[in-house]
Amino acid sequence: MVISALRRFIAERLASNGVEDASFDADNLVAFGLKMTKTELMINFDREVDSEDEKRICSLADRRISGEPLQYIIGEWEFYSLPFYVGDGVLIPRADTEILVDHAIEFLKTRDSARAIDLCSGSGCIAISVKANLPSVSVFAVELYQKAMGYLTKNVERNGVEIEVINTDVLAEPTGFEKFDAILTNPPYIETKTVKTLSKEVQNEPITALDGGEDGLVFYRAIAKNWVPLLKKDGRIFAEIGEDQAEVVTEIFENHGLKCQTIKDLNGHDRVIIGTVKDI
Repeated sequence: MVISALRRFIAERLASNGVEDASFDADNLVAFGLKMTKTELMINFDREVDSEDEKRICSLADRRISGEPLQYIIGEWEFYSLPFYVGDGVLIPRADTEILVDHAIEFLKTRDSARAIDLCSGSGCIAISVKANLPSVSVFAVELYQKAMGYLTKNVERNGVEIEVINTDVLAEPTGFEKFDAILTNPPYIETKTVKTLSKEVQNEPITALDGGEDGLVFYRAIAKNWVPLLKKDGRIFAEIGEDQAEVVTEIFENHGLKCQTIKDLNGHDRVIIGTVKDI
């Protein structure tokens, strides 16, 4: 079977088993299975694929059909034009989160000797993207869970940045920290009852990175109470939110001395709350 025929076969197999974006997934699985880029696939569309490679790629498709995320199968994913290892135990970086990074970078580059901390860092995609684009900023990444910590430390090394990785619980009161210019966070924000209704692909991601408690707001309350006091004068928090949480998260932050604005994602959904420390 030639590459073009194999791509069609895998795409049809995925689609018939209910996989969304079957063509996109097929291209990625075939490219990964053949150790090619997607551009190389196009150039070599009429190249013959040997039977062992066919079997391996079909096995990859079976894993995708079972609900395993494409990114876990491949073992890495791009975020902010940087490569990140991902897999079981860590949240997959998503394009919507790049909006948070955009605004954080624009703010931090105006601050002298800036310090930023990424709470619930996971893969480290936020912290690493900021540091890669602003090498002079001191960046700290906080993560609790050991599996995620493994990916975080590997991604720091892979991207060649210097970040202080801290293993601690964001829900606990922080001790021993100096003031920061910016807090960055994409915390768990899905209501507990809703987690079980998510797609099987998302449910393969760690529940600890999804479940924000009964009302989805546990982490925002803890961050507002315990971490916002660590912001410098005119410091800012950049927090990703669920699309229906802008009003309630704004209220939580404003009750802790912040002036807030809401940023929408490319689909027009509320995605990031930026809270600035009010002048006293």
